[in-house]
Amino acid sequence: MLFDSFAAATGRLTGGSLTRRALVGAAALGLAALAAPSAALAWPDEPISIVVPFNAGGSADRMARGLAEHMSPRLGVPITVENRAGGAGALGATYFQQQAADGNTLLLMQATPYLSSAILVSGAPVEWDDFSLLNAQWNDYAIVAVHQDSPYETLDQLVEAMREPGAVSSGIIFGNGGHIQTYILMDAFDIPTDNVRFVTYDGGAPLRAALAGNQVDFEIIAAEAAASIRDRIRVLAVVNTSDPGEHDAPLLNEALGEMGVEPVALIGGNITGLIAHSALKEEHPDRWQILVDAYRETVESEEFQAWAREAKIGADWVGPEESQALVDDAYAALVPHAEKLR
Repeated sequence: MLFDSFAAATGRLTGGSLTRRALVGAAALGLAALAAPSAALAWPDEPISIVVPFNAGGSADRMARGLAEHMSPRLGVPITVENRAGGAGALGATYFQQQAADGNTLLLMQATPYLSSAILVSGAPVEWDDFSLLNAQWNDYAIVAVHQDSPYETLDQLVEAMREPGAVSSGIIFGNGGHIQTYILMDAFDIPTDNVRFVTYDGGAPLRAALAGNQVDFEIIAAEAAASIRDRIRVLAVVNTSDPGEHDAPLLNEALGEMGVEPVALIGGNITGLIAHSALKEEHPDRWQILVDAYRETVESEEFQAWAREAKIGADWVGPEESQALVDDAYAALVPHAEKLR
């Protein structure tokens, strides 16, 4: 009917001189015009916000700003970074879950340990299953580190000092992997958890500054994130399963074995990447795929890889399924230790 009426109208205008091929072409243009309003509804059609539940300057904030800069052209809309610090990530994670699950708001934080700790320790009114990690972009193992001028030259010496109540201080972000890993280490030696004086910081930048400034005796911190202070610290042990990286230090469980202690759970590092609402994949699968594709294209691009090397930020593409399985396993490992922090 549309073709017949269109043909009649155009035939009258041209005196019936249009060929059938011309009419078909003209009708196709008419159909395309009718479809134009649907194309105008393509997503995204408004700015996207990345929530970072920490202060500006930390590794999560820098990663978010790098992704915002490089993903924005690929999605065709501005991407802003919104810092909502507090509660070691709990406030920002809760705020994120209060936003619509439409893909217009994303979260960037360490899925483990900070998000898991916010739920298990801080009591954030959210559920682990409500968050979906799009990509484990930066899987940063941890190190046990002291200042370069520290009297503790080995892990054994540090542990012995920890046996004396109040003799040793440690910088932490409350509930982070380093905090929990320290408790696990102390449990392995039957050292009371209140023997160590814990000094709490609000983000990774001040945490590293405290160690670099010799304001605390030791920290268990993410290795790559600590690259900026590497010349001011001494690594006593590497919290990793098999690779000590470039550190001239033993693996934590190997060091514990030499001290006559059984291996412990290793959870001191960070797994960081963009996080979406889990409901997004079910309710808006097209938007989910657009985000995944844009994220992958960004991370694997030459310009982002160059930026990440300069910024000392991880830039791996793992993918949603494998990434989620990775943090699910880490979350399960944290569960039995969460009570120590409540």
